Amino acid sequence: MTLCGCVSPEQHQAATERLAGQVERLESQLQIAQDSLQQLSAEELQGRDDAARQLAALRDEMAALPDQLSGLCPEPVTSATPICDTKPPIETVVMLDDKMVVGELERVWVDPPGSSLIARMDTGAASSSLHAENLVKFERDGDDWVRFNVIVNEEIETLERKVERYVRVYQQADPDGSRRPVVSLRLRLGDVQDTFEFTLADRAHLEYQFLLGRNFLTDIAVVDVSKQFVQPRYTPSKN
Repeated sequence: MTLCGCVSPEQHQAATERLAGQVERLESQLQIAQDSLQQLSAEELQGRDDAARQLAALRDEMAALPDQLSGLCPEPVTSATPICDTKPPIETVVMLDDKMVVGELERVWVDPPGSSLIARMDTGAASSSLHAENLVKFERDGDDWVRFNVIVNEEIETLERKVERYVRVYQQADPDGSRRPVVSLRLRLGDVQDTFEFTLADRAHLEYQFLLGRNFLTDIAVVDVSKQFVQPRYTPSKN
């Protein structure tokens, strides 16, 4: 364990030598105590308890040495100033052969809005979709654009995206189908970071507002519906 604000190199060296001598002394006493126990004759058994207590005390004293050593900084390499190691632990992407393993639910980094959203994996859906509120169509530089709201951490974020194309979606409650815009968003999940297309739809009646379909999963991931949040959550580094 690395500590900040600890002893100087000279104090460290002196303390290390002192502890080394203490270790040598204790090891010698421990060996003597062990030898004494092995050489007890039948007439000397009455002293066994005293020797055993002495041996236990020596072991306790030696067991406390690591705690004393942990209070010392390691030898400085390039600087006399101790450095705190604040790097987060490295999380491993879960793989099966050459494909990423995902659970029924995963936290996916979406940009924009630049936040993590909970997405449900759906191998039965051909395309991915995102819940969009207050969707407004407009024109910019001769292209079709849409403005819409998404809910991020219980707050409303307003996004504007260029329309890549339109698709007609048919549902049991809507046999004539509805024309929906398709936009591109950049995703990051596990070792995948790329741009994917999303159909914007009103998913307020559904449990999850973000769905990843086959246009994301095919040739990339294997879904294990018995698990959730298999992949590590991506957090951008702060420079």
